[in-house]
Amino acid sequence: MASHDTGAPRAIDERTTRSVLSRIAAALATVAVVLLGGCDPPYLADTYSTSTPKPASLDTKELIRTPVVVFAFMAPANLQGLSPTMSHALSGALSEVSPPIREISTRETANRLTDRGLAAEYGDMRTDFARTGILGRDQLRRIGSGLGSQYVLLPGLAQFNEEVLDKFEAAGIKLVRNRVTTLRLWLQLWDTRTGHVVWESSGEGTTSTAFLSPKQTVALPQIAKNLLVRMIQDGLLESKAETTLAQVIRSGRPIR
Repeated sequence: MASHDTGAPRAIDERTTRSVLSRIAAALATVAVVLLGGCDPPYLADTYSTSTPKPASLDTKELIRTPVVVFAFMAPANLQGLSPTMSHALSGALSEVSPPIREISTRETANRLTDRGLAAEYGDMRTDFARTGILGRDQLRRIGSGLGSQYVLLPGLAQFNEEVLDKFEAAGIKLVRNRVTTLRLWLQLWDTRTGHVVWESSGEGTTSTAFLSPKQTVALPQIAKNLLVRMIQDGLLESKAETTLAQVIRSGRPIR
């Protein structure tokens, strides 16, 4: 009896299947490039914050009338390099909240402290805070008097983490990946006359960015500013921020 060889048809079918899958993967990759290549990658963001109640002695209008001294960000040793970026984001947030809060920026604060011979005292006060969590009353009073401001804003960076996750794969090709960024910040408002913390807030923002190239990402200053706007607007000024806080997809623009 004649035998029937079925190996060749199977091989042809397998080659055809691989070819079709390859073409599908290439087409999907092309679509993804078109969608993501010409603009900033779309991203998904969510933020939340919590704040202490404001004491009756804190006059929010005073924060608007006179500039508030802004200290440099406190951060763990491995995140100290992000302090200038975070300070820039905080400046943007203070100007964006409604009504805007006038500031003596971190750079201007450093210059004024140097001019008034308070730089060493400021450095010692920050070192003590890292150890005790308290700004020295006498040091704070002298710095507030020297800078002509009743209130100082002390910001802190608690955590910054990025993780890359595969989002979609076809025929063994990773078409799109997600970069998940988590940022945790805190703010404290101190009264230089009493040496008391009059308000504090903590917040967390998580952003998921779709990208084809590792170079595609959402700028960290924008993520930080969105989070800081919510913390200040909702917690300190006690009016809802206009920033979209639910999980919303935007393409090519910061979340508003």
